[in-house]
Amino acid sequence: MAVWIVLFAGWGASAGGPLAAGDIAVVAFNTDEDDDFAWVALRAIPANTRVCFTDSSVSNGFFRWSEHLGDAVLPGPLTWTHTHDLPAGTVVAWRGRTVREWSVGTYSGGWPSLSVDGDQLFVYTGTVSTQEGEVTTWRGLALDATMIYGLNFANGGWDNVTGGGTTTSFVPPGLSTSQWTAVHVDSRDSGFYAGIRTGTAVRLLRAISVSTNWSTSNDPLASTQWPGLFTVLQEKKGTQLSLR
Repeated sequence: MAVWIVLFAGWGASAGGPLAAGDIAVVAFNTDEDDDFAWVALRAIPANTRVCFTDSSVSNGFFRWSEHLGDAVLPGPLTWTHTHDLPAGTVVAWRGRTVREWSVGTYSGGWPSLSVDGDQLFVYTGTVSTQEGEVTTWRGLALDATMIYGLNFANGGWDNVTGGGTTTSFVPPGLSTSQWTAVHVDSRDSGFYAGIRTGTAVRLLRAISVSTNWSTSNDPLASTQWPGLFTVLQEKKGTQLSLR
């Protein structure tokens, strides 16, 4: 008689629980006054989850508060919410400067103004707030935020030494180039991910982090070229062993 033992390992995409680093990835962007971009949900996102997006740069762990976070003209961040669960693999697009709407869900706040001279997009949940009594530019405090993803483009890459101007940035705490949650595309100012769209969340996240899987240009790229629906496969949950 065979005895089956199931050894559990890995995990599967879950609709419950808070978002974590790598659960969302940016998969397209245009600068050149289009200021549109798209992201993919690499796990199911529960209804009424609030996701934030900003192009504010980071220096030594602090956000540039005057850059579309706390500025008086266009206070941010740009936020996304939806009244229904969002299935894993769904691509959501921000429709730029003139339309100003999500393809799925609703927005509030200001919106990014992506620079042809270099910029970044950060995705997070929670709140980046200003430090009480602090008057310097670098006063965006992310203690109440969970960083989900960061994309860098149109410059020479992440700059963890002198970065933090309007066109360069440090990698924020909570994100990592080695864990594929902080990605530099290349020096061009528009692009979209053109790699595989079927795989586990980990495999897809890793593929999105490879710059050669992107199609880029210094001219805006039509959103009709952007990736569509992804198929996010469950991680293998276990292995069956037969003892005879």
